[in-house]
Amino acid sequence: MYVIFPAEDLVELTLSRPPSASNHQNSQGPPPCPTPASPPSPSRPPKVTSKSKKDKEQNQRKKKLSKQEQQERNVKMAAGTGEGSLRELSHPSLNDQLKNHNAVTFKLVRTVSDFTQELSQMYEQHAEELALLVANFRKKNAELRKERPACPSSLFHTWETLLQEVEVDSQAHSDIASVFGRQVSRPLLERSFHRKVQSRKVFAHRESFELVVNKAEEKLAKARQDYKASYLGHMASPSNTATLAAYLDAHNNYVSQLHATNGMVETYSHETLPLLLQELEEVYSDLCTTLTDSVLQGAEVISTRATEQARRYEVLTTQCRGMTPTSDLLHFVRSLSPLPPQPHPSHRLRLFTPPQPPHQDNQIDPTMADGPPINDVNAPPPLKNELVVDRLASVHVRQRYETLRVEAAELETQIKQLQDALDTMARIQQRSLESQLYNKVNELQEDISMKKFDLRTAQIHLAAVRAQKDLFASKLDAAEGASGRDRKMSSSSTGSMKSKWLKAFKSLKTPSGPSNGTSPKEGEKKNQMYHAVSTIIAMRKNGRDSGLNMGMESTVHQFQEYTYKKITPCDVCSQVLRGHTRQGLKCRVCKLNVHLDCQDKVGRCQAKSRLLRRQKSTSEIETRVTPA
Repeated sequence: MYVIFPAEDLVELTLSRPPSASNHQNSQGPPPCPTPASPPSPSRPPKVTSKSKKDKEQNQRKKKLSKQEQQERNVKMAAGTGEGSLRELSHPSLNDQLKNHNAVTFKLVRTVSDFTQELSQMYEQHAEELALLVANFRKKNAELRKERPACPSSLFHTWETLLQEVEVDSQAHSDIASVFGRQVSRPLLERSFHRKVQSRKVFAHRESFELVVNKAEEKLAKARQDYKASYLGHMASPSNTATLAAYLDAHNNYVSQLHATNGMVETYSHETLPLLLQELEEVYSDLCTTLTDSVLQGAEVISTRATEQARRYEVLTTQCRGMTPTSDLLHFVRSLSPLPPQPHPSHRLRLFTPPQPPHQDNQIDPTMADGPPINDVNAPPPLKNELVVDRLASVHVRQRYETLRVEAAELETQIKQLQDALDTMARIQQRSLESQLYNKVNELQEDISMKKFDLRTAQIHLAAVRAQKDLFASKLDAAEGASGRDRKMSSSSTGSMKSKWLKAFKSLKTPSGPSNGTSPKEGEKKNQMYHAVSTIIAMRKNGRDSGLNMGMESTVHQFQEYTYKKITPCDVCSQVLRGHTRQGLKCRVCKLNVHLDCQDKVGRCQAKSRLLRRQKSTSEIETRVTPA
């Protein structure tokens, strides 16, 4: 005999097993037969010849195959419709119904597990105790009926059919009790516990995401109040540049926060929340598969004991195989109809609403009662849903755009790393489920839930950063177009190095006669070389000075991400640039190396002058060349 542990001692230590593992276990061999040490059955069916047994087994296999094919066809047809998905229940008012449905489903799993555990004990005792057990669980089922939604459920129907068959089956054996205890009750809790943890995390993550969106909306409302206050302040004193600057800054802050909030809301309502609901649907499908597989396994063992039991439990077997989670979810969704026609305000995009004069808003600010009268002539200029680049506005388009671009790249890298980690952990969890390492599965489920939360949080933040990046990019393109035309005009005015050399050699002059007793040809060559070198040096100095003057106009660093192959310190904080790739930023003009956080602390860009091929400093030619 084996020892049966109470289900209460195992409920917190068990995890789930995927349906593939149970199918693999069933494919390894038939269910265990009773041991020779088990007591003989009080009533045995009459002996049947081997030929008649084979005929009956063949007929049963044919029936099972035909029914299984029909059920698979029904499942495919139901999946092809694509209706009744939990992704449609994204409205916040339906969250309580989703929680109730999820809780009732797990209560059902626990109820079925307790039932099968007690059923195995009752099978060892007497038929009267078995009838008492069925009566007790009918009361629990009645309470569960009151709690569950008022919609047809094949899962509940399967459970009630099992209860009815057990009530009829009053003749039980100890081997059936062992099968129910070892293969149905305990694995049912173990294979469903990690799904319970997953469902709790899904609801907790949804609350956290809604809190993030609410905080973003609070920031947007505060920015809107500041925007309106600065607007009214500028209307009171339209000639004051300080109020105009405050008004423009408030406008930019409001527009930036508006785009960020819209990006977060759009990603949350169209991507994150449907994924959470899809995850709940997967949890329910796995619970349905686990529960039906467990009930199916016990039903098949009982059906092999006698012809009468096989006839009754064959109905339950067919019902379990025909159970489709999508049909239950379809009935559940239809029971909640009609759905809210309009989306929730937290799922809609926010419109650009600039402040209006008090007479247009139909309200008067009490603080402006004693101030000067407000006229339409003094009203600030109307602004659009875009940034205002003005000398009074403290917005740096290029710097802000580069910061957003770097932040977006970091978020994309983080999302890719989180996705790779999730895929790896999912594969490890699947292998652990197949190996029945439920403790490891439980630990991995906690990590997977946290990684999913981090991934979806990063996606929401990336959406906000991209929205702001697109906002600044529209202004950056216009600014770069104007500066490009200026650079083209300035570059066309400067002469090339080739023209300078040609001008130098054309300026060579031939002397009138020989000197110092040298031949005319040698003196002519020396004078020509002297004049050429002098001319080149003068032109070089003039070019260097003009280059320095030109470089003073563009004192802004041109940073770009750089991967250092050697240990390099930051030129601002003197700390080592750490990392394997893209450790910091390098200026393309002055070759300055800085951290990403230190780029706001650097000074002006000081471009280095270009030298000749063999020149190590700008003063080397002047010191070496002396007049003849």
